[in-house]
Amino acid sequence: MGRIQKVQKIDTLRNRSILRGLVVSLLLAVLLSNCATYRRVRPDKGKVALESAQTEIPEPLLLDVRIQTFDLGELPTSENESRGISKEIRQAESKYMAVQLKHALYQTGYWGSVRVVPAESSGDEVRVTGRILKSNGEELKLKIEAFDAVGRQWFEKNFKGAVNEQMYKESSGEQIEVFQNVYCQIANELAAYYKTMTQDQILEIRQVSEMRFAKELVPSAFTGYLQKNEKTGRFTIDRLPAEDDEMLARVRRVRERDYMLVDTLDVNYEGLHRDMREVYTNWRKSRLLEMNMIREVDDAKNKELAKGALLVVSGAILGALYGQSEGYNPAIPAIIGAAMGAGVAKIFEADKIKEEAEINKAALEELGISFAAEVEPTVLKVEGETIELTGSAEVKYEQWREVLRKLYQVETGTEMFTK
Repeated sequence: MGRIQKVQKIDTLRNRSILRGLVVSLLLAVLLSNCATYRRVRPDKGKVALESAQTEIPEPLLLDVRIQTFDLGELPTSENESRGISKEIRQAESKYMAVQLKHALYQTGYWGSVRVVPAESSGDEVRVTGRILKSNGEELKLKIEAFDAVGRQWFEKNFKGAVNEQMYKESSGEQIEVFQNVYCQIANELAAYYKTMTQDQILEIRQVSEMRFAKELVPSAFTGYLQKNEKTGRFTIDRLPAEDDEMLARVRRVRERDYMLVDTLDVNYEGLHRDMREVYTNWRKSRLLEMNMIREVDDAKNKELAKGALLVVSGAILGALYGQSEGYNPAIPAIIGAAMGAGVAKIFEADKIKEEAEINKAALEELGISFAAEVEPTVLKVEGETIELTGSAEVKYEQWREVLRKLYQVETGTEMFTK
């Protein structure tokens, strides 16, 4: 008799162990289901003040800045993060963001002309490049590099910002860029480096820039003025042409035409920026609203899953306990059925909410497609000639360089050089 009781006790302990394992497994399933589709992001606190020059900078010390349209970066690989984001949107953003940075730089008073261009050119005094690391309407992360004509790298740094729905509301009435903090940070970084430079260094940048432009335009006439260190990529001046040098005067006249071409190009980007401002802001805001809606749906879904799982666990526990009890209570089977039935119903309800989330995500994708169609660039008119901008940005810029070569041919009466 004692042996039978001992066996029953062992069976009871074993069953309780199995029951505990079942409970732990179900609770782990509940915890794993609580992973959010979109992680929550803390928005920026306060506004970044733009660093402005305290006194007017003399014209010879004002460096011109050319900002390349930003590199598209890599599109998100995660199914959730990539929804609603396309290559077409990134192409539009790459131009919009470059123009937005230009506006911030102009407000500082540290620079001469600031223009947006599609590629590097030999005449750039200061060149700024950017790469889009993240842009989804809620977060913006950019990698920015700055160089001067001498070949000196000013900095390479990541800049980021985050916003919420309220910040979109506050910026809408005043037409303020919701991610202005990011552009102010970049402008401040450029100003900070500029302030570390001596007047001689600034003048050297301008001289090297002019000689590099001249050498590209007329290599036979301007070889030997600059030396390039192949290891560091830095340029140094060996000598300079006389101020009354006729060839230099011609190059300067052609360079003035080059400024006109770049200005025309910049106006084109400004027009694109102006045309897409409203639709782009609305797209970013809509995407953030959709992300928040999906988060709310996820929260509700996870709560219902938790309720359902716990009710199923309760039913399992009741069943196990009922099976271990020696007496019979007719109410227990009913309690077990109700608990497990309610749990299954909650899980079905969660699936329904999940379906709603999928519909919202599909709406995001549709927003992205329609936005990409609205911001396609147009053609550029230069000196009365209409140039159709096709292919990559580098190809487009080469078309403008061809116009420049023609202008030099007219100016000098010589044949155009071939690269």
